[in-house]
Amino acid sequence: MIVDASVLLSAFFPDEAQTKAQAIVRDHIAGKHRLKAPTLLLYELSNAVWQAERRKRITRVQADEIIQAFTGLDIELMALAWGEMLPQARQFNCSVYDASYLALAATLGEPLVTGNERLYNAVHPHLEWVSLIENYQ
Repeated sequence: MIVDASVLLSAFFPDEAQTKAQAIVRDHIAGKHRLKAPTLLLYELSNAVWQAERRKRITRVQADEIIQAFTGLDIELMALAWGEMLPQARQFNCSVYDASYLALAATLGEPLVTGNERLYNAVHPHLEWVSLIENYQ
């Protein structure tokens, strides 16, 4: 199962999807599925944690603990070749960052779970294997 940064951030920061995001993480830890993501995930998660710390939403200690928790999840990070994301970005008029998750899911033939409603709305009519975190069972 491919997950984007929004799913993992929801597991650690309170929002409407936190319960579902935590269920995805628990199922990964229990071995029910293996979470995978493009290497971009490292940068997106690190930046989001840093921004939360800068804005005083969390302390430095909390930021370090969250990064350690992400590291402990042992999510399989996979590199994409140059240009793999561009066709998806063009087709769905989304960022190359979002397209990297789409490209990895398409390449591996695995579902993508996202908390990004804009991305979901853009691709779901065409890609039935993309689902919103709220629909995780």
